[in-house]
Amino acid sequence: MNFDISGTRTTVTTTTVVEKFEDCTVELGKAKVREYTQCPSSEDGDPSVWYDYAEEAMKLGVPHKIDATMRIDEDGNVGIFSASGYQKKEYGTVRVVETTTTVTYEWDNLEVLSR
Repeated sequence: MNFDISGTRTTVTTTTVVEKFEDCTVELGKAKVREYTQCPSSEDGDPSVWYDYAEEAMKLGVPHKIDATMRIDEDGNVGIFSASGYQKKEYGTVRVVETTTTVTYEWDNLEVLSR
């Protein structure tokens, strides 16, 4: 059966990619790590104290850059690359474990009338 409708529809598309990293290099900035974790700029005169907060900052979603030399997709296809344009490490693998896409619709002021 067909219906006549009126209203405003918002479409929300969410893509989730699950990746496994092995032996990769991550670049983090001191200012961002401090912003996300509220860690001190130095402790007992040691300005590198922020290094101890890197893991916490990543778990909190700090912006970062990962450098890996090999990417393997869900189908097993391998791509060799270096995010920064040069190879920092001899090895580093990113494996795509799962990719899912979800689409939801939200309606405002929807009217559905039978024909």
